[in-house]
Amino acid sequence: MVVRVLLVLGAALAAMAAPVDAHAHPEQVRLALAAKVTTAAAATSVPTTGKPACAAGLIALTFDDGPARGVTRTLVRILQDHHVPATFFMVGSRVHSAPGLLHLVARSGFTIGNHTWSHPELTRLSDHAVRREIRSTARELRHDGVRPGTLMRPPYGDIDARVRRDVHDLGLVPVLWNVDSADWRGGSARQIADSILGQLQRHRDNIVLQHDGVRNSPASVAAVPRVVREARHRGFCFGSLGPHGHVLAPAVAEGTARAAVTSSVDRVQPGPRVVGTPFSVVLDRSGTTA
Repeated sequence: MVVRVLLVLGAALAAMAAPVDAHAHPEQVRLALAAKVTTAAAATSVPTTGKPACAAGLIALTFDDGPARGVTRTLVRILQDHHVPATFFMVGSRVHSAPGLLHLVARSGFTIGNHTWSHPELTRLSDHAVRREIRSTARELRHDGVRPGTLMRPPYGDIDARVRRDVHDLGLVPVLWNVDSADWRGGSARQIADSILGQLQRHRDNIVLQHDGVRNSPASVAAVPRVVREARHRGFCFGSLGPHGHVLAPAVAEGTARAAVTSSVDRVQPGPRVVGTPFSVVLDRSGTTA
């Protein structure tokens, strides 16, 4: 078993070290990077106890409301260090103020989803306003050199049949969650991690909601290593959101070679929606919105 683990880890390190063609199209570079992440994730999820990999179930980490200076960069580093894929649902106005962070997330191979331009309650808006919020963010992503994918998350999970139709008419698919960290309420990194771990359900897809763009995001980001270590110890694997609403196991995600262009249906329902949840502003040292 020890020899097997060493061989697998060696293969993972080799995959991560393999060069990426610097002259390739940006989308090809991003897909290649995503394949490296999923290859390493698959290798490091091989159990040492004789139990099948992913025996407990699958987890997809998602982060809303960014990008935010400092926080998003730290989060990317943590995810890379632990070989964990994730989806970043970005707010267009924040991308506009920090385009470098968009590029960092994209070139690191993570999926980027649309989280509207200004984070409103979509059910309170007209159809025209709903579409404007989503289109504005998609335009910003394209303007900054990132091709928009098909994933979209309504702020606060605020969606009904009318808004869902608007989203689908734009060629997007709304994605919700079933594990709510409630990190925006506060709490230490340990408390947030324990909350997430306590909600994980065995033998099903677990889509985790966290934030990298609210005031308590530093604590939420600091919770990630504990969540990853403990969840893997329990037999869970971390995968990417797939096109049919499932969390793809690492090896499956590698085989499909998909990253930021995949989609997921909104079949996973969140907990009770809190209307008017504060959209907290993360400030950089100059006092401007991150």
